[in-house]
Amino acid sequence: LKTAHETVLRSVTTGNLTLIQAMIHPRATGFFKDSQLLVQLGGNVGVADVIPAVVADLGRFIAVPTDSVFRVVGQVGLVNLTATLTAKKGEKQPVRFVRGTYVYVLEGGNWKLVSWHASDTPLEK
Repeated sequence: LKTAHETVLRSVTTGNLTLIQAMIHPRATGFFKDSQLLVQLGGNVGVADVIPAVVADLGRFIAVPTDSVFRVVGQVGLVNLTATLTAKKGEKQPVRFVRGTYVYVLEGGNWKLVSWHASDTPLEK
């Protein structure tokens, strides 16, 4: 689970669209950090449709985890974390302190991201 989650985050940061597409469940749902837009995959919306927004949302930052918990319950993997987001070189973004929850399901021996939510923490860590 830890390796799968780190792969998802690294793929978003580096813009590896092929790997991101392989790691996100085709029926995933979640919120983008900078909006209230709920993303629901399936029907007319597929992973390829939302990946540009995911990369635009998170690809401007370098994430440094400050605390992470990985938990597996049956076929479900939970990742709860806090992190500091600093702007990549050339980006004019403030430092952000975020918390996130990521839910994975084990399918065919591989972890697939099925739900995510991240928000700014109320206090700096």
